Amino acid sequence: MEKKGPEREIRVDEMGLAFAKIMTIFTIVGIVLMVLPAIAYFMGINPYVPLTEAHKYWRLSANDFWLNVTGRKVTGYSWIFDHLDKTDCLSMIGVLILMITPLLSILAGVVKAENRTYRILLLIAALEFIASILVKSLVAVTSGAKKVVKK
Repeated sequence: MEKKGPEREIRVDEMGLAFAKIMTIFTIVGIVLMVLPAIAYFMGINPYVPLTEAHKYWRLSANDFWLNVTGRKVTGYSWIFDHLDKTDCLSMIGVLILMITPLLSILAGVVKAENRTYRILLLIAALEFIASILVKSLVAVTSGAKKVVKK
């Protein structure tokens, strides 16, 4: 597809268009899925961490914040998935979508790539992206949230 500018023509190949379209669509979806639950949370609808408690400990480190607000030492992400019925945790679905959007865009580029070199390079990038996610996920799963008994 060619677009005419005031001084020159710009050609965008199918691979670039596919990458951009997927990036745009999933970025919008991710932001919407972050913002809508956040609005519900700030309206006080079904929160995991009540707003009346959150602000009291906001100046603390993340570890101390979670310990004081929930009584849990949070060291991973599994606790989010245990509380998806709560609006403040539900917004993390949008974050997850935003996190995988580059991978989806890369894969769209692989499908539309016109030559083998681009396909190979994009597949390598996708594999690196997946490996990065898997390593972080394994660390998060093995750590989890632990209930701490206050004395």
